[in-house]
Amino acid sequence: MEANTPLQTEARDAPGPEEKAKKAAAEAKVANQLPEVRLVVLGWRWPGKSLTGNTIIGREEFRLERAAEFCVKRQTEVLGRQVTVVDTPGWFSAQDTPPSYKEELVRGASLCPPGPHVFLLVIPIGMFTEVDRARIEEHVSLFGERVWKHTIVVFTWAEVLRTISIERYIRREGKELQSVLEKCKRRYFVINNCIFGEHPQVERLLERVEKMVAEEGGYYNPEEVEKEKKPLDENQNPAREGRELGARPKQNSVLSLSKTMEVELLSSE
Repeated sequence: MEANTPLQTEARDAPGPEEKAKKAAAEAKVANQLPEVRLVVLGWRWPGKSLTGNTIIGREEFRLERAAEFCVKRQTEVLGRQVTVVDTPGWFSAQDTPPSYKEELVRGASLCPPGPHVFLLVIPIGMFTEVDRARIEEHVSLFGERVWKHTIVVFTWAEVLRTISIERYIRREGKELQSVLEKCKRRYFVINNCIFGEHPQVERLLERVEKMVAEEGGYYNPEEVEKEKKPLDENQNPAREGRELGARPKQNSVLSLSKTMEVELLSSE
């Protein structure tokens, strides 16, 4: 019996499957961590786009008083990483986006050389229509089709959902929203812009970016895409059909939207 004691002790000390899985995950996390993370933020005017940039940076660097007409670049250190955030002009929801805005939007990718690791496509929680999808595809396609390999959808204003999960919201909004998510391999993240400063959500977002970079094999290269890109069509006008083009909620409309969304989503269950 005594001769077996050391072997039994070694067996008890050997790591189990859960410990091995945790260790592997920790090693992968360290292996994927980038010394620098470069992000470009895209979206409508007033969807919480600039506010999302401020949440990542951890302070108010992007002005919220009015919609920007030019790209704004800010850099700081976040959780041991050098982080660059480029906020781009928001496209219009109720009228065509001027060609100058589109050109400035595309320029954003060149402001963080050699190229952004990720495009954060900011979509506020709310009714998502066919026109919303068309507007997204119109503007994101300016960066070339390969941009979707480097895109993560960031949902803002998720507070209005209250007890409704983001997965249920995505299902309820149907094929229009799901088609956008399919383009970026269903990569999405929910951010709470009411929480400011250092917070675990920012670390989780950066880890999600690093995982995507590891899976897709690098960053978006604007020079490669420039060779393939077609000239901008100044007369582009996606299926408006006389309808309001998906106006986005402002911050002070969150409470009213909350009631509308909750009733609409629950009533059809």
